[in-house]
Amino acid sequence: MARFPALLLVAALMAPAAASSQSYPARPVRVYVGAAPGGTTDIVARLVAQRLGERLGQQFVVENRPGAAGNLANDAAAKAAPDGYTLAMAYSGLSINPAVMPMPFDTLRDLAPVSLVASVQMFLVVSPELPAKSVGELVALARTQPGTVALGANSLASVSHLAAELFRLRAGVDVPVVVYKGSAPALVDMMGGRLAAMFDTFPGALPHVKSGKIRAIAVGGATRAAILPDVPTLAEAGLPDFEIRSWYGVIAPAPTPPAIVDRLSAEIAAAVKSADLRERFEAQTLEPVGSTPAEFAAFIRAEMDRWAPAARAAKIRTN
Repeated sequence: MARFPALLLVAALMAPAAASSQSYPARPVRVYVGAAPGGTTDIVARLVAQRLGERLGQQFVVENRPGAAGNLANDAAAKAAPDGYTLAMAYSGLSINPAVMPMPFDTLRDLAPVSLVASVQMFLVVSPELPAKSVGELVALARTQPGTVALGANSLASVSHLAAELFRLRAGVDVPVVVYKGSAPALVDMMGGRLAAMFDTFPGALPHVKSGKIRAIAVGGATRAAILPDVPTLAEAGLPDFEIRSWYGVIAPAPTPPAIVDRLSAEIAAAVKSADLRERFEAQTLEPVGSTPAEFAAFIRAEMDRWAPAARAAKIRTN
């Protein structure tokens, strides 16, 4: 009988959380986006916000706060009240930033991962003037003809940049990495034979691959891309455990009530699996994901562990 007061106390403590999750959301929800309007992160955020609003009966209002590789938006989310009414659409920079810049928050302590929403594969692309037609040939060329191979990066401390540095480590080649201000100038140099190779996303590189102006020799995902089924993965090309992709996911302040986080996660997973939203994502060459909070948390930790050694080896610092 002595157990019953304790059980009643636990039930009493759990009741407010359960009630809050059932009535949530009772007012509009703000979604910070650490990128300017019109980019992929913004598009993903607005598609997800619209669908969550439809499913949950409240507005999910997107607010753009670009700057510091997403840190301005993520920091605003980390410091907001942990009540489910402030979220952020994070992207790959969340897992890179701790290795390359001073952080205004602790990524693992101050944020509650909600769901991985979508990802986009990256190509390893080369200039058509380069004799290498495979990853093995690219590595051999870099080793036997030093100075003839330069890897590009679409911006400082980006996935493209860290992928190039990780490639140097895994392949054991000493090649220069040239950092550009955007994919477009790097691709122009590649098409002109002034740049040998680069990791770039599907949206940026795919039109030029299809036109034959550059050549794709590997994709960064765990499996081949349906859109280019003849291009091997990096693992198939001889670089095991080398998966490179950009990603987008929803985060909340810690400690947002688990019941609210779980509900948001379930609603996001249901939304991205719907036929129409999947179609709209795929039009942006995005792969819908949807995950549990625990899965997203493990993913963020794994990504941080992936990028930190490359950042340290290359001594990459943004400020």
